Amino acid sequence: MSVRTLTRIAIMASIQSAIFTIFSQVLYLEGITFTVCLFACVFKKEEVVFASFIFAMVNMLVQGISIWTMMYAIIYPTYSFIIASFKNFWLKKPMALVAACGILSFATGQLLDLPFILFAKEITIFYIILGLKTSIIQGCLSAFMCLLIFEPCLKVLQKIEGEAL
Repeated sequence: MSVRTLTRIAIMASIQSAIFTIFSQVLYLEGITFTVCLFACVFKKEEVVFASFIFAMVNMLVQGISIWTMMYAIIYPTYSFIIASFKNFWLKKPMALVAACGILSFATGQLLDLPFILFAKEITIFYIILGLKTSIIQGCLSAFMCLLIFEPCLKVLQKIEGEAL
């Protein structure tokens, strides 16, 4: 990997970390899924997957190592891989990306409840049901965020990426 690639990955990971921290202060508002989708539509697949993984590692250092913080190391690199794999589709059908961003944001809340299965199946079901309201609102807000600011952010990042080459 070149120094330019490593720098790009580090910058993306630090932006993800900052956005995660800033948005975690506002109830129901989650910006990391939108950011992952945005980066995956602009940069190379390997770069965004690495950036999401490094974000998850930094997040573990900040919040502590737990089963739940380890889930971020699975969830966000997977989201990056999925979105980046179908980049051309998402760019041709922006409303599909809006829906995907909302669904992935909703899924994050639900997937983060899965580690409770280590304690008991009943506790896991209880947390998933209790978390539905939060996850639905979170998914809707992420979709709305994607609808409003994806295009302007995409244009800026594409311009920056074009000038960097």
